[in-house]
Amino acid sequence: MNIEIRRLTPELVEDYIHFFDVTPHATGKEEHRCYCVWWCNDDAEGKDYLPLEKRRNYAAQYVKDGNIQGYLAYCDGRVVGWCNANTKADCLKYYCWRRFMGAVPTGEREKVKSIALRLRRT
Repeated sequence: MNIEIRRLTPELVEDYIHFFDVTPHATGKEEHRCYCVWWCNDDAEGKDYLPLEKRRNYAAQYVKDGNIQGYLAYCDGRVVGWCNANTKADCLKYYCWRRFMGAVPTGEREKVKSIALRLRRT
């Protein structure tokens, strides 16, 4: 078994999208695939992420623009995991951060990471 961790770059956008296309979420419903758009460094206020195809397109653009940052895990060349990682200061716009954590101020020099992990079920 060959395990590899790669930093998400615009060149890996197709792998990123594919991971969410094939990874079931808790409900198993296609329309609940998140593509991590609510955990990216962009203000979701006033944005329409429905239907699924729109959310998918936002995700691809966010990866290309660097608004979604993190790491993809590969096993034998196949993407099997995703870890959303960014500095805390860059997480404060996240819809989910504000909803679940509250907007906690942070100093510009403070090095705190925010991590959200999703693994593929086999």
